[in-house]
Amino acid sequence: MSVANLGYVILEMQDPSAWAKFAKDVLGFGGARSFGEKGAKYLRMDNAPFRYMIRKGTADRFVAGGYQMPSKKAFEAQIAAFEKAKVIVMRGSDKDAAHRAVKAVASVVDPSGNLVEFYYGRDKGGDFKAGHGIKGFKTGQMGLGHMVLPAPETQKTINFYRKLMGFGVSDDLSLPAFAEGLPKQRIYFMHADNPRHHTLGLYNFPNPTGVIHLMAEMNNMDEVGHCMDRVKKAGLHIFASLGRHANDEMISFYFFAPGGIGFEVGYDGKQIKDWSKFKPTKSTVGDIWGHEYDVPVVGE
Repeated sequence: MSVANLGYVILEMQDPSAWAKFAKDVLGFGGARSFGEKGAKYLRMDNAPFRYMIRKGTADRFVAGGYQMPSKKAFEAQIAAFEKAKVIVMRGSDKDAAHRAVKAVASVVDPSGNLVEFYYGRDKGGDFKAGHGIKGFKTGQMGLGHMVLPAPETQKTINFYRKLMGFGVSDDLSLPAFAEGLPKQRIYFMHADNPRHHTLGLYNFPNPTGVIHLMAEMNNMDEVGHCMDRVKKAGLHIFASLGRHANDEMISFYFFAPGGIGFEVGYDGKQIKDWSKFKPTKSTVGDIWGHEYDVPVVGE
């Protein structure tokens, strides 16, 4: 396995300053210095130089996640694996790398149309103190958290991440269809080379924002509760109440961040110390308790 963790996320917003203000006021993120992307706001969660880049754009959407490779050798090996499989690889310029505070970056597009960035050699960002008295986010070796991406070309996309990028399977979750005549829901959870139960999830439906949700993990339950209060005070729509997942056992809630970006804030996610001893699961229940969903239907 080559991918170490999810190192950064790139979003595009019509008003990057407003999204950055939300991230500080509600999530407790901090501002970072600019790394040269014109009009972009950079946000910190820990000692990394930044974890979120919010670009200026004409639409509100998810752009890409950036996966950390453990070395230059692993980075070049990943490029070679893609090229051998006849996947088009775009090597980033020196300027592209500088904008991400890395030594080198490259990108590909997965079978469902998601832009995938990967890199090696991240700069150090120095000490960081989260807002609202938060003791810190669970990041470090495990990266910034996880993300779930739309993957209507489900099996091809699963194969892409497993066979070409070396992700391991954590859980294959099947849920009932939203309505009669629609396919069953499937979320395929995969782990990188770190203890977090899953770094990436693939959902078998499209999403207009380009992402199903992003996740940040707190260090205690009170910090989750305080964040939920801030979400309510900000008037943001909570689309899943507090609950505990069955597969990774995380206690969390979900809401729509500005731009319609789904966001999960949680605590107590399962960590696997030795993946060689882990047996992937097949789940048919998403939650042990809670997580009552209130997702708006388009047109209502």
